Amino acid sequence: MSIRDQILNSNDIPKKLVKVKEWNVEIEVRGMTGAERTRILDLAQGDGGMNLQMVYPEIVISTAFDAETGEKIFSPEDRTALLSKSANALDSLATVGMQLSGFLAETSNDLGKDLSETVIEDSSSN
Repeated sequence: MSIRDQILNSNDIPKKLVKVKEWNVEIEVRGMTGAERTRILDLAQGDGGMNLQMVYPEIVISTAFDAETGEKIFSPEDRTALLSKSANALDSLATVGMQLSGFLAETSNDLGKDLSETVIEDSSSN
């Protein structure tokens, strides 16, 4: 097998189970693909400013999967409904999603910066 084939056939999307105590569920959070991450970064930087109302729900929509079925939990139509849910729950899921996707945000102003060396506390350990 060539190195190209090895790379293209590798299962390289990380995942992590996260217990969301506010919802009493366990969710499989997966890292984003390159296309998903680029789309999120474009949203984050749109119109010269950060649009967190778009970014956090989009991260959760892109990275949250049913731990039992492996299916995506949310769709873009759930954006408004997600914004009405617990900020702590959304933050926990979005933070893990960002970590698994190769970027973190210590503050909302840092979204998209490479902070891969930064350690965060995982809500699943609470």
